[in-house]
Formats: sequence, C-alpha cells, structure tokens
Amino acid sequence: MDIFETIKKRRSVRVFENKPVPKEIIEKIIEAGANAPSNCNTQGWRFIVINKQEIKEKIYENGGTILIKNAPLGILVTYDNRTKNLEYKDYIQSAAAAMENMFLVATALGIGCCWINHLPTKRKVRKILNIPSHYSPIGYFMMGYSKKEPSPVARKYKLGEIMSYNEFGKNLAVEKINPLKLAIEKILAKTYYLSPFFLKKLFLNKLLDRYFVKKFEN
Repeated sequence: MDIFETIKKRRSVRVFENKPVPKEIIEKIIEAGANAPSNCNTQGWRFIVINKQEIKEKIYENGGTILIKNAPLGILVTYDNRTKNLEYKDYIQSAAAAMENMFLVATALGIGCCWINHLPTKRKVRKILNIPSHYSPIGYFMMGYSKKEPSPVARKYKLGEIMSYNEFGKNLAVEKINPLKLAIEKILAKTYYLSPFFLKKLFLNKLLDRYFVKKFEN
C-alpha cells in the first residue's frame, strides 16, 4: 500500500472481531514504532503488550475506557522521562512519533487501532503494570481486526486554513472555544481522576461509557 494511501486510510477503530492478532504482526507493529525518530536518539520507548483479559479489566475498573476491555489486544507505550528538556517534553514527542509509526503500519497490515488516552492515573497504571517511576505511560493502543470497514472522517479544515509561511498567518483557522465550558470540563476531568476506585466502578465509568464512548461510529 502506498504511504499516502495508508495515511488517508487510517481511522480509529473501536469495534473488533473476536480474533487474536498473530505475534508476528504485533512484533512488526512494535518494530515500526522502534524505528521512529527520538530525542537525541535516546530510543527510550518501552512497549507493554496486554493480552490478558484480567489486566484489561483492571485498567478499565481503575478509570480506563470500556473500549479497552472489549478489544482483543492492547499496547501501552511508555518512555523514559529523565530528560533535561522539560520545556518541550521531548520524551512525549518521541513516544508520539513511535505511536504514529505503529498506527500506520497496523493500518497497512489490516489491523484496526484506536489511540487511547482515557486511562487511569499514571500512578495507578504504573502500579497495575509494574512500571518504574522514570518511565511515563504516554498512550495506549487497542487493536484487532475491525468488524467493519471504518467510515471516512472528513478533515475539519482545508490546507490553506492550517498552513502559513514564516509566521502564524491571518489565514489560519482558529477554533472558537468557550473558556467557561473548557474550565468546567477540566474540573470535571480532574474530579474524575481523583475519585476513589469504588465510585468509578460503581457508576462513573458507566456514565462516561454511556454518554461519551457510544457517540463514535467506528
């Protein structure tokens, strides 16, 4: 598949067949991530493959999206956070570069993926998966064979609205966001993460699943 075709075909997939992903395909996807650029060539990513249902259930119960426990496979991307470049958080950039490589190779191999950041707190994720404190969980891929062909998703802006030369041009689209609404959403998100485990398990996770997760078509 041509690289540009792969980029345009890539879509987030959330509904999977009950079919395992072969080990050799998992390894190809991770190898693609390990060939991404990284800050000062540190190559500090570490990939945790999650295929045990009880681990996926634990991630969900502690605040992860219900999609995680319903997917055949998950890969958590972590990165060594011992960096001097705190201004630009280069360890996050490096992990994100690896994840995009993984996403594109998975697409080319016929594997559906969804990049997930609706996870438990980093402290809780470290505890569940025995991650050392100097490795930060950056993002989670759930993946498997898609149950249906993903629907196309139109781009929000034309090319002329998202690029300019030498300065932030007047032609660039600036999305209007209600600052009060954003502030409330931040408070609600923080409250959710600080909520005790039993409240998440009792009703908060179900509330989020009902009103947020189900809005996606793919």
